[in-house]
Amino acid sequence: MLYGPPCAGFFYAVETVDETFDDFLSAVTRLPDGAAPVVATLVGAGESRKPLGRRAIFLPGETLGSVTLGGCAEGALRRAAEEVRQSGQPRLLDVNLGSEEAYEFGMTCAGQVTVQLVPTPSASALWSAVATARARGEALRLVTPLGAEGAPFALLESGEVVTDSSSEPDPALVTQARALPLDREVLERGAAAFAETRLPPAELVVVGAGPIAPPLARLGRTVGLRVTVCDDQPSRLTAQRLPDAHALLLSRPDSDLQLPPLSARSSVVIISHDYGHEVPVLRQVLGTEVPYVAMVASRRRGQAVLRFLAETGLDPALLARVRSPAGLHLGAETPAGIALSILAEVTAEMHGGSGEPLSARAQ
Repeated sequence: MLYGPPCAGFFYAVETVDETFDDFLSAVTRLPDGAAPVVATLVGAGESRKPLGRRAIFLPGETLGSVTLGGCAEGALRRAAEEVRQSGQPRLLDVNLGSEEAYEFGMTCAGQVTVQLVPTPSASALWSAVATARARGEALRLVTPLGAEGAPFALLESGEVVTDSSSEPDPALVTQARALPLDREVLERGAAAFAETRLPPAELVVVGAGPIAPPLARLGRTVGLRVTVCDDQPSRLTAQRLPDAHALLLSRPDSDLQLPPLSARSSVVIISHDYGHEVPVLRQVLGTEVPYVAMVASRRRGQAVLRFLAETGLDPALLARVRSPAGLHLGAETPAGIALSILAEVTAEMHGGSGEPLSARAQ
């Protein structure tokens, strides 16, 4: 969590990486007419590391999702959500999760969370627009006014402002939200609104549709990555074998494998076990800003591929970026186990983790 100076004295601002956001969008845009949802957004969590921006949907007699990882606040939130539903007025709620002493013994959660509860139309123009923009791969900013006044709104890449309210958002809030930085979190007590930058989903590009590809696609999708699988064999590159992939890129057998556009939010894993694919793909990928590049191969074969590329003129500094063998050492030998070890390494790279056991860390 990065802290910076206040931005105009108004906002909490956070660039969120939360695999539950797409689940929330899927649920809120599929609610039946007359569902009377109340959307709860986690906007404060004291000194804890709970993910700000996590959302839940409270319906009469049902809750979809959770704003806290353990669901510790849900009872109080359900009662408050019903009051918000009846009054039709948003509400900012502080929920005490319990004492630190009790938490030490595993009896309950601890600390306090702050949640904004907002009555929402069952056919929400706001969340439909957000889901559409995210499906297009656009960045956007969400602003949730805190307290009883004002409705949430979104700033899209096109410049459009979308809200469920019949009135326009406060122009001052819109202006200040547009000016917030994209690359840091800004926290200030007594803020008037909670602002989130939602970047497009990070992408996992799997080169080769062999046995590791299905579990790797499944795990990647589970943690919120957009998964693309590339191959030149139509019999392997099918929706039946790879139902969790968002995109399948089929190339001609006599040409280099086609890759999607790559960026600093892409991770590339080569599992083709074919020199004819590995060499040209590595040449292409290592010339981009992709932060994670891995090749599934034995140490000996991986070094042979990298040595060949060095001998043909590729910069050794670029080759040093290639992780081969791929993944963290989990001791697993099955396709699913290898996929898990690879995704663990991808996740550690994305979030700046060390990959060491949490039990071994000092804090």
